[in-house]
Amino acid sequence: MQKKLFYNYALAFALILVPFCFQVYGQEQDGEKFNNIGAIAISDKYYLPPNRRAIVFRIRNNTSRSISQIFGRVFMIDKAATAPGKKILLINNPHKGGNIQKGSPHLPGAIAEWNFPLAVKPRLANQNISYTLQIHPRSIFYSTVEPMRKAKEKP
Repeated sequence: MQKKLFYNYALAFALILVPFCFQVYGQEQDGEKFNNIGAIAISDKYYLPPNRRAIVFRIRNNTSRSISQIFGRVFMIDKAATAPGKKILLINNPHKGGNIQKGSPHLPGAIAEWNFPLAVKPRLANQNISYTLQIHPRSIFYSTVEPMRKAKEKP
């Protein structure tokens, strides 16, 4: 009796923990790593569109509400620079928000591409130059009206 009760508790405990042991990789690309900062997660993969003064970051929405606007700072990190003031440079206007490119509206749990306009023409990323995005949780704005969910068809 006691042995059977122990097995039931062990089985229930294992079944409760199994969903938390695995991460879902629905929209993530191969080799993509997201840095979780609470309400959102920012991918380490970014790209500079040709002939544009902008940079595109992939951002995952971790909240239960749709995101309408994000304000952030884009920094260029030059590892080859010797002067401390030239190593990390702010290259965008933080008062201009990002524009959503793919994934509009940015629904909860979804990954969308956000385009941030730059104040200076960016240099191509190489081994010595990289870019990073800094977003404060208070600079994330949510939709006042949530988009309607698609109704499931009744059989």
